[in-house]
Amino acid sequence: MSSRIFPKKKINYKAIPLLAHLSEAEFSEMDEEIVISHKKKGDLIFKSGDPAERMYILYKGEMKMSMVLSDGREQMMYIYKAGDFVGGLNLLSGDNYVYDGTALSDSIVIIISRGNFNNVLLKNQQFLIYLLEKSYERIRRSEELINVLSGINADMRVAKVLMNLLPVYGQKTEEGILLAVPINREEMGSYSGISRETMSRKLNQFSNKGLLKLLPRGQILVTDVEGIRELSL
Repeated sequence: MSSRIFPKKKINYKAIPLLAHLSEAEFSEMDEEIVISHKKKGDLIFKSGDPAERMYILYKGEMKMSMVLSDGREQMMYIYKAGDFVGGLNLLSGDNYVYDGTALSDSIVIIISRGNFNNVLLKNQQFLIYLLEKSYERIRRSEELINVLSGINADMRVAKVLMNLLPVYGQKTEEGILLAVPINREEMGSYSGISRETMSRKLNQFSNKGLLKLLPRGQILVTDVEGIRELSL
């Protein structure tokens, strides 16, 4: 696993929603224990079973949360982008991590110690409010994943995944909505509970029906959002 320390002075903490309301005095109190780590694509950030001794904030890049099912398949649970964090509730409850956190691209991760979490962050009301708001959002995203996995066929599952990704990664263009997701076809299949081959085949079928266009570097241009939506219902 490749990792190196990133200079703290290059980090704009105020640009991170979770930390934006901290005072200079609070940052100074935390500074010595904060670690800024650079992760290469494919690096583990943490793994299932690790004790919840640290909180991870994604400053740059993307990462996935996944778990290995009883049959050996990977099930992707979440995709996080810059500004997202992992571990707040784990530190509160003392539970071990149950997912693997893996960098989907070269990433910069801010690592917060349990000491800083307990002695500084928990005393900041705005931090707590934001932590609870994001935790609620993740409950809703878990419900969306259950909805995806409940799809009665592969067409519905693929359509549901696309509809879930569009609000997060979709960019409006004159031709449609460009979906520049940081995951490959195998990972998209993992997210929807189908194989890579099935995911690729279904995307090609959707392309042949005029619902989307498959572009280089794994990008997808959705040209008929309503058509995808109908398949997801």
